[in-house]
Amino acid sequence: MRGIIGFVVMLQGALGLLGLLFFDGPWGVLRHWVDLQWPAYAGVFAAGAALMAWGEWDRKRKGEGEAA
Repeated sequence: MRGIIGFVVMLQGALGLLGLLFFDGPWGVLRHWVDLQWPAYAGVFAAGAALMAWGEWDRKRKGEGEAA
């Protein structure tokens, strides 16, 4: 579940950042709730990537524990 949530958060950060850097304004759902600057969108992207990595690491750890 962490991986799915991390993917959605990472996607919202990427859409906001790409929209701000290359187009008129941020994209995604997050822009409807809060008004963020580009460093905040980069942080949202990084937080989503960390959630995905944590979920994958935990799934791998649990898989190794069951195999032993």
